[in-house]
Amino acid sequence: MVTPTIPSDETNTANASRVRGKTSTTTDTSADMRPSVDAQQTAETIRGIARRIREESIRMRELVVAIRQSGAVEELVDSFREASLATRDTAKEINDAARALRDRGAIRETAVAIDETTKAAQETAETVRVAAREVGEAAPITSETVRKTGRRLRRSPRSTTTSATTDTAATSLEEGTSAS
Repeated sequence: MVTPTIPSDETNTANASRVRGKTSTTTDTSADMRPSVDAQQTAETIRGIARRIREESIRMRELVVAIRQSGAVEELVDSFREASLATRDTAKEINDAARALRDRGAIRETAVAIDETTKAAQETAETVRVAAREVGEAAPITSETVRKTGRRLRRSPRSTTTSATTDTAATSLEEGTSAS
């Protein structure tokens, strides 16, 4: 922002007029002494800001006095102190408990038990895998044996009552269902 200057000679007057946006080189001396509209607005804005700062300072001072008199600050400080003491005591208790567990060997025993359980679970899973593979390999043989037995039972010369029951049982065995 350009502040108005008091011209001392013709050159300064011409420069000041150009800065303000005037095209004339000759001006009235009393007109140059008055601040421009922009400068007046800026000054008024600064006065307003200063007034608001004073008003807010007074309000802040009153608020601080009210808070101090209400005892809220002391209560807040006491609450922080109690909370920090409780946190310290809790941390100390946890530390003591962890140290006692370590000293008794409970942590090591727990870790060993977890390791042993993991190994046993892995062995069990491997056993189940092997058993499943063996069942899969034996299943075709077993189903073929059942079919052959069913055929033999149908061909065997027995009584007609036994033969009808045997035929039903053999057919059921071949199909994989029960003969009820």
